[in-house]
Amino acid sequence: RGIRSLVTDISYLDPQEGIRFRGKTIPETFEALPKASGSDYPTVESFWYFLLTGEVPTQAQVDEVVAEWKTRQVVPQYVFDAISALPKESHPMVMLSVGILALQKDSKFAGFYNSGKFNKMTAWEYVYEDASDLVARIPIIAAFIYNLKYRGGKQSAIDPTADCGANFARMIGQCKEYEDVARMYFILHSDHESGNVSAHTTHLVHSALSDPYYAYSAGLNGLAGPLHGLANQEVLDWTIKFQQKYCKDVEPTKELVTKALWDTLNAG
Repeated sequence: RGIRSLVTDISYLDPQEGIRFRGKTIPETFEALPKASGSDYPTVESFWYFLLTGEVPTQAQVDEVVAEWKTRQVVPQYVFDAISALPKESHPMVMLSVGILALQKDSKFAGFYNSGKFNKMTAWEYVYEDASDLVARIPIIAAFIYNLKYRGGKQSAIDPTADCGANFARMIGQCKEYEDVARMYFILHSDHESGNVSAHTTHLVHSALSDPYYAYSAGLNGLAGPLHGLANQEVLDWTIKFQQKYCKDVEPTKELVTKALWDTLNAG
């Protein structure tokens, strides 16, 4: 602890100040980036450009990314079939990991490696292609899984006019306000110094030249652990149970909340 063992240009996580993306705090990032149409929040596409280049994009550059992702976001039917074949009680992270692996046969990096013309100096170009395909397709797969699990299998079509965050919100049947929530969540969870379990796992797996689909699926499997991404689910579960136990018939005063928190901590 206290020893710098990882250096990354993209983000820095300070225990007191919080996250910085390309040197900017979260408020500075949200202020600087071009906003989604009719919104005070930036698009995920503008943030993607910012993370990759370190430069705040123009609206024209954002529009290019939005248009490019539209061409990349088409998910083959066999991916949905593979997910649907899983037991319905499977955890959504299992379904997402399987969905990502089902896409692997289209890996441009794997194709380049197997072509007999592999060159480490240009291999990053094919990693970029796979990463771009993945980022564009993951929200489509995630929406399918959400609908399969929690909306009785009712699926909503891709909105060809919407940015990534808005499209995801519409595909899972959420209200207009949730479009900004989706944009915010996708941005805030994008990069955290690359030293956490999931990001570190993707780096480790790809260091063996496994393509980005293998690497990303492995990262998701690490993310599913209770000391990493699953912690979000456990916090939500704790909050729901807290509301049921303490906020049903009485006002949640500061004293009541404090006692409830200590009860949780003292219980280990």
